[in-house]
This record gives sequence, C-alpha cells and structure tokens, in this order.
Amino acid sequence: MKALGLGWGWARQGEDAAALLAARRRKKGFSQAALAEKAGCSRPTIIALERDFSGSVSILLSVLAALGVRQVLRALDMPGRAGLVPVTNAPVRDLVMTPAPLAAAVIAHFAEQISGSILDPARGQGAFFDQFPSLLQRRWCEVSEGKDFHAWSEPVDWIVTNPPWSRLRDFTLHAMNLAPNIIWLAPIVNLTTKARLRDLDEYGFGIAELLLIETPKCWPQSGFQLAAAHLKKGHQGAWQVSRLGLVVK
Repeated sequence: MKALGLGWGWARQGEDAAALLAARRRKKGFSQAALAEKAGCSRPTIIALERDFSGSVSILLSVLAALGVRQVLRALDMPGRAGLVPVTNAPVRDLVMTPAPLAAAVIAHFAEQISGSILDPARGQGAFFDQFPSLLQRRWCEVSEGKDFHAWSEPVDWIVTNPPWSRLRDFTLHAMNLAPNIIWLAPIVNLTTKARLRDLDEYGFGIAELLLIETPKCWPQSGFQLAAAHLKKGHQGAWQVSRLGLVVK
C-alpha cells in the first residue's frame, strides 16, 4: 500500500487501521456478531480483521460498506516522490478494449435485472454492445464514429460499458441524467473516490453492487481491483459485493 503511495481512507498515516475499524464498529453500536451478520460474514472474520487485517478484499469491502465507510483508499502525502498511480488517468489508457468473453460474463451476471432500453456510450469494438440481448432496445455511442455520448439526450433504462477512465466523472455525471441504472467496468479505486461518492449522493444514486473481476491478462496490470459497478438511482443500502468466476487471458 505505502509503496503505491496509498493509505486506507479512514485512517491517517501512521494510525492503526484495524484498531480504527474496531473503534468505528463500536461507535456505530454494532457487536462483532451484529456487524458480521450485516456484512454477510462470520464473527471470526470480523475478529481477524480487527486484529491484524486478515481477510479477503471482498469481505473488507462488505464490512466497510456496513460501517458507512465511503473512502476506501486515499493518496499519501509523500513529498519529493511521485506516486506510482497518477493523479488522473492518462487518456491513452482509455484505448484498452474489453475482451468479448469478459463483457459477455458481465452482461450475463446482471441479465435478470436488465430490461427496456440499454445504451453503450463507448462502443469501441462492440464488446459490450454485441452482448446486449436482442430483445432490448439497444443504442450506442462512439466518439470515433461521430456519435459523442455527451451529445446524447434520450433517456434509457440502462447504460453499460467500459468507460474511458480518464473521463469517468464526466461520463458518470451525464449518465446519471439519462438512466436509473449504470454499470461501469473500472477499478474500484476510480469508482469510490470521495468526489465520485459525493456525485452519487447529489444525484440520488448509490452503489448497489460491486462485481469483483480479475484484470484480463492482456491488460496492463496495475494492482488495483477491477469491478463492474452497478450504480442505481434511489439505492441507499449496503453495497453488495460478489466475484465473477472468470479469468480472461
């Protein structure tokens, strides 16, 4: 974590993040058993997290969501040293295309919920768009083909794609004006910054689910957890965290 210039969002540099997690639980009035039930894990798992931070990323995210922790990671103040993760994403990284099997698996995971009209705002080579069920009203944008998403004004029921990460905020703000359901494929760290979560609150959205995904082997390996995030209008509950059982080479 420190080598990447990152720290836990709820703990200042040098503080014991595990102990602070326990303190936050007590402040919320949860017993370890009650928190375990709310987060969908066992009491021994909570004990391990509070003792030495043992546990999986998915369980940690569930616990943090149950405790109302919004900022999972933050940049450390490291004078004189450039972090390994840039402050903003380089636009050149936006050209990484989604493997078709991954797009198909993401669509299949959410298929029972998806209905009505659906828009791929950054179609690229069609990885997501081509997987949209034919019974839906399918729409697409692709700036390289003269159809800029930011010029799109027709409301739809769903917006689903791997958005350009350097423009994630712009895409999200516009998408929230168009659809009550958004699924973005992006690193969790990009999706859960303080500013992104504040935007969701202001527009009446919440994170309904984080589908954890192994980064495709053909993509640059950053070390950050990739997820398909379901942003849902009106959602105020805990984040559901699940894992996609697929490794794309």
